[in-house]
Amino acid sequence: MGKLTTYRDKRAELRAHASALKATAMTEAKLAAKEARHKAKEAHRVDLAEAKKRAKLEGKNADRRAKREAKRAQRQDALAQKAAKRDRKAEKTMSRQERATLKREAKFLAKDRKAAEKIEAAGRKHEYQLAEMELKKLEGTKLGKEDVQRWLSLAKVATPVLLPMVYKLVSNAQGSADKSAGAGAVDLKAAGIDATGPGAALGARIVRLEQTLDQLEVGRRGDRQVEDFIASTRSRLKDLRTAVETAETTPTSQRREVHSAISGELDRVNKDVLARLGVTP
Repeated sequence: MGKLTTYRDKRAELRAHASALKATAMTEAKLAAKEARHKAKEAHRVDLAEAKKRAKLEGKNADRRAKREAKRAQRQDALAQKAAKRDRKAEKTMSRQERATLKREAKFLAKDRKAAEKIEAAGRKHEYQLAEMELKKLEGTKLGKEDVQRWLSLAKVATPVLLPMVYKLVSNAQGSADKSAGAGAVDLKAAGIDATGPGAALGARIVRLEQTLDQLEVGRRGDRQVEDFIASTRSRLKDLRTAVETAETTPTSQRREVHSAISGELDRVNKDVLARLGVTP
């Protein structure tokens, strides 16, 4: 009897212990599940907060990028406006420079034209002096003194236009056809001179002086002094020919100085030739 009671008590105690263990396990499981749910919620809350934070940061970054792009666009627009302004200013400057260049070129052309007219006038003076010399030679011939004076007065008044005609008429009256050839127009290409403007006028003077030397050589043949003078003068004129052609390749400002020097030298040559012809300027 005592052993049976002991066995029953022991089994009851074991069942109670098992029930306690089961209850403890269930409680621990519930607590673990609750803790897991709490951790999951906390993790979700943290993730959500992080996501919101990232979204907010992305929004701020997007705003910053948009502002930077807007500022960059404004700067580019400002730079484009400045570039357009510079281009307009450069165009105005270029246009002003072109107008100044055209004005300067027109001024240079005017100066060259005046220089050519001055040189041509010097050449006409040389022709007039030759014509006057021929008229003086005709004094006492079939042309009367009054006719000579009339022709001379006409030559003085109409020298630029009628002088070659007067010179030709006087030469024809004397019967010398070769002298009339030097008073007409000068073919620079045929004479071997390549020049324009004042250079062409200087070339014409050189050719006329050479023609005058030809006349002097025919009239004074056999005179050693005259022949030496003609040879030296031809050499000077040859050098002046070269100077005229060389001046065509020099700058405009320097060319005018060269032309002026050549014109002065031609004046001296002209004076020497007229002195040999017995004409006093």
